[in-house]
Amino acid sequence: MAPKGTLFRSLQDLEAAGSAERRVARQRRQQESSGEILQTFLAYRLADAAEKMALGIAIGDPLTLRHEPTNEWDPNAVKVFWKDQEIGYLPKGMAALVAAEVPEAATGLEAVVSGLATTALRDAFRLQISIPIEKPSRRLKDLGVTGDFAWDFDRTSGPDKMRLVINATETAFRELQELLRVSYDVSKCGYSYYPTQDGRHYPWYLSLTDASGRAPADEAPVEQLIRSQFGVPSETTRRRERQQRLEELEEKQEEISQRLQVIRADEARLRRELEASQKQLQERKGKTKDQKAKAKEKARGLKLELSIARQELELALNENARLALDRQELETTLAAQEEDLRYFHELSESMGSFPGSGAGYGPAGGAPDRAGAPDAETSERLLSALRTTTADLKPRQILDLATKICPDSFVVLESAWKSADDAAGFEKGEQLFELLWRLGTRYREARLAGQPDVAGIQVFGASTFASRESSTIENNPTARRARTFLYKGQELPMWQHLKIGVKDSINHTLRLHFHWDPEAGQVVIGHCGKHLPVPGH
Repeated sequence: MAPKGTLFRSLQDLEAAGSAERRVARQRRQQESSGEILQTFLAYRLADAAEKMALGIAIGDPLTLRHEPTNEWDPNAVKVFWKDQEIGYLPKGMAALVAAEVPEAATGLEAVVSGLATTALRDAFRLQISIPIEKPSRRLKDLGVTGDFAWDFDRTSGPDKMRLVINATETAFRELQELLRVSYDVSKCGYSYYPTQDGRHYPWYLSLTDASGRAPADEAPVEQLIRSQFGVPSETTRRRERQQRLEELEEKQEEISQRLQVIRADEARLRRELEASQKQLQERKGKTKDQKAKAKEKARGLKLELSIARQELELALNENARLALDRQELETTLAAQEEDLRYFHELSESMGSFPGSGAGYGPAGGAPDRAGAPDAETSERLLSALRTTTADLKPRQILDLATKICPDSFVVLESAWKSADDAAGFEKGEQLFELLWRLGTRYREARLAGQPDVAGIQVFGASTFASRESSTIENNPTARRARTFLYKGQELPMWQHLKIGVKDSINHTLRLHFHWDPEAGQVVIGHCGKHLPVPGH
């Protein structure tokens, strides 16, 4: 190892000639490469510097960089060789860039020594390295000669100084200086020669003092200022945050372990309960098997009793059928006898009115007052006969029959005929004819007599007749339009309607919408068919 005094003299001579040599090396690099040139460094303390300087490294010497993926500490490590001798590793950030973006590093990437510099105290020096890249990637262009922005407080400088070490491009380093000068005095700045406490090399450093010329007492404002501009905390803060996160994860892991123990205890308890339940289930299965055998035996007895009961029921039904036939015959005979009795009673009354019979033509000497009775009875018989006849008719045929029987009672609009044709599958013709009969007779007579619209409840019943629709239907434009019909050149909403059925089936449900015209004394029918639209249905 060279003596310390000799090394100092060598370093002084190196600094004196360094400026000119660097210019020559820079021109040489520019002539040899038309691509980008990455700038990085190796930093040595004094003891290591003496050993390296003894090798005779000089500015302009070629270097070889080789990626070492098998490195146990860093798979991105890039080893530096000078004349086939290992002289160190690239800084971690630059090594990651070179390993990822420069494929030639796998087999051997050529570089050159572009500068050698020492500290003011002559206790360390930097070996500047230039790496020519023929086809640089966009990422290398964006990042320049360093990796991502990183910085930290250097704890090796003593309590009287606040020294920052920075990993950044030179432009970012200059921006950082300007930012810090607003609040502090930047007493020193430049290349960094020393590794930090964690062994990492940073290419730049700067020292801060406050207005009194001393190191700032609190690091927090400095870090807050840098984070506000660059958004990056110090490496110390990152480690502390990672440590806190690790402690939180450890606490969470401990909590999970405790919960896991509780779960395992619950699992063991549940397993015991399951085994007990399975044992009880087996016992119940045995009891159920015995009960099943007894139930089968009982079922056979009940089956026999059921068979006997069915035979007795069949005999009783046959007896009931016979009694029903006898009852029908008796009712028929009774009806015939009542008819004969009525005939003989009328005959006796009529015979008593002849001269010589000892009686006049009635209580006052005239004929008995029976006006209207034969007509009502005839009408009821006619309705019964027509009801049976219309059972198999279509709605249009029934509507046509009603208008012919009561020609002065109805005005049927074209919309009613069309809706009746559309409801050809309707199967309850008897009910439809009876409603039309009542509408053209009793209801019309009531309205002609001056009774209000509620007379329809007396004629048809509250479940069949409705004088209005619900407010939801009357206020709904679609429902109102469906219930509005053209009569005498004007649009007329017909809220009055008769109802048959409530199912969503045109075969069993029908609505008849109508209007009473007091001037004509007629019922105007606007719809006789399927249920008209209802909002939300």
